[in-house]
Amino acid sequence: MSLNFNLSIDEYHAMAPVSKSQLDALELSPFIFYARHRDPKRPAPVAKTGQLEGSLAHCAILEPSEFGERYAIGPTVNRNTNIWKEFVKSLPAGITAIQEDQCEVAMRQAESVRALPEIGEALTSGKPEVSAFWTGPETGVSCRCRPDWVNDCGEAGDILLDVKTYSIASPNEFRRQVARKRYDVQAAFYSDGYAAASGRPVLGFVFVAVETEWPYAANAFMLDEESLESGRQKYLKNLRTYAECERTSTWPGYSTGIDIIRLPQWALITEE
Repeated sequence: MSLNFNLSIDEYHAMAPVSKSQLDALELSPFIFYARHRDPKRPAPVAKTGQLEGSLAHCAILEPSEFGERYAIGPTVNRNTNIWKEFVKSLPAGITAIQEDQCEVAMRQAESVRALPEIGEALTSGKPEVSAFWTGPETGVSCRCRPDWVNDCGEAGDILLDVKTYSIASPNEFRRQVARKRYDVQAAFYSDGYAAASGRPVLGFVFVAVETEWPYAANAFMLDEESLESGRQKYLKNLRTYAECERTSTWPGYSTGIDIIRLPQWALITEE
């Protein structure tokens, strides 16, 4: 059980211990988990749409002093032009080319987040991108997580922050995102795991949502205890599944038969 403050994001993602995104794959099926995360023949990961913009926002919010070291603003031209391609080729290794509008959006997002009083204060003390490693006490499974920000609250413990970029940061919309993307699992998995890895109490797990379009409004959320406990039960179930699959060296997929399914209630038209 340990913390690492110096791992790059690529080094972290290449490591074997189970992460929250891997738990999500296990929830789909053990076969999908194995195919995506353990199969030696799996294809290299492909960058997702919006991934760069999310990275820009994270850097501007959490590590503003690093922004100029990681990104270089290029000419305002089409990215298919030779001018842009030559600019990209001229950059040192490790520097990503961006355009002025991308930089502007990230800076506005950072301003909105830091304007939230409690979040702005939390970001004045702490560390970004802390990698935590621990062993699940019930299953013996090696696990990992990487909070976006760890706010040191002295002897009392730590508060974990996670930045989410999304189109709408309203409470009602974010509640739906929590359910759809299993953010309750993330909050519980990170809180329990970081506490085990650090030996310090986790006082809270805060989601910081910032919008991707003007005026880049920001909002902060914590889950209630019932929601956190629901996430905890979900991740424990996933870890038990992983432990059993690893023990038996079997990674089952979806049902091998024909499933009978029913429309959601809202989609059904029944005879009156």
